[in-house]
Amino acid sequence: MKMKWTMAMALVVFFVAGCSGMQEKKPVSEQPKVTEDHKPEKTGDGPEKPNDPQDKPNIQPGKTTDDQVKPNHQPESPNQTIKIHDESIVKENPMIHVIYPQIDGMKDKKAQAQINDILKKKANAADESQMTNEDPSSPSSFDSRYQISFQNDHLISFVYDQYFYLSGAAHGMPSRVPILVDLDKGRIVEPNELFNGSPQTKQIISELVLKQDVLQMLEEMGEFKQISSDDLKQVYLTKDGLLMYFPPYEYASFATGTLQYHLSFSDIQSVLNTAFFQSHGINLSKPAASTILYVSEGYHFSVPKEWLDRLTFERADFSENNKRFSEIDVYYKSADKPLLFSFHMFEKQTWASLNSKVEVKLAEANDVIYSYSVSQTAKNNLQASDFIKNVVPEIMKTFQVDF
Repeated sequence: MKMKWTMAMALVVFFVAGCSGMQEKKPVSEQPKVTEDHKPEKTGDGPEKPNDPQDKPNIQPGKTTDDQVKPNHQPESPNQTIKIHDESIVKENPMIHVIYPQIDGMKDKKAQAQINDILKKKANAADESQMTNEDPSSPSSFDSRYQISFQNDHLISFVYDQYFYLSGAAHGMPSRVPILVDLDKGRIVEPNELFNGSPQTKQIISELVLKQDVLQMLEEMGEFKQISSDDLKQVYLTKDGLLMYFPPYEYASFATGTLQYHLSFSDIQSVLNTAFFQSHGINLSKPAASTILYVSEGYHFSVPKEWLDRLTFERADFSENNKRFSEIDVYYKSADKPLLFSFHMFEKQTWASLNSKVEVKLAEANDVIYSYSVSQTAKNNLQASDFIKNVVPEIMKTFQVDF
């Protein structure tokens, strides 16, 4: 079983790592379900990147697709009009491909220059002294891209997703860097400023994390007991709350990727720095009717809170004879445990041969088809039948690919 799970997740990591090129620079909370990668044209005739399952696509300056919005955000306020544009760093020896944001329009030009300098330095975080070509067929490389997870007149939350590969290594290592900019005061906000120092902070957040860990990923290595003080630094803003993330190897294996857990403002309001959020135009009291669940396959969806405790999530066994390469089954908690629905991932070329009356397509990204199918065996259970009829369609409306 363990080997089957490892083989399945190896495929997942391949697509997660290989498909994580630049997204359109809309805030994450407003991104469409599937976006084209931001892949500027290649310059020069330098060597191709290593053909490693963890390899990233080239990230290069200049090009946007027709259905992308060029990164030019303009939150209007009485004091300043903010715009954001891309800058890039591209090297072939060592292989470095970085796209980072720069802010224009701040009234305090000195503060703007200091912030932009930080944004550049955080993006170009590669240690070139380590980037040798020990294996010429797999040269060292560093990629960095960014997205905006939240933006209003007062704050911009940048998130850098980076990937560092050392020549000859078995795989590279992803990392994430959150940067929160206070436009009002012209400074970088430290993560600890988001919390009020309550002694209950770790306990409350840990309980929420465990409740969202529906596939028991945190049990894999047996390391997770409660979040640490360092984990409180691994958060960034979304429109509805904070997103906490755990890098590979912190609490789970490399194959699981970066684990993510969404903390709704209303669920953690008691441990947040209320004055900070109120002064920056954020309402903490708006109740969240649903819980956002992130899974390591690289997508997320929302489940109504009233139903979450009544559902069981299980990853199906990997089978070489099965046409899908990932399946998550959702069951109703009852004596007979009826299957409600399943999420699937298929290679695009495989999808064409499927029975379209059974599988419903949700999204397509980077030659991967995301779909779901509803169980036909749960109709004898009235509650399960009601869930399939009324709740499943609402869940599917919230489905989004994360890269």
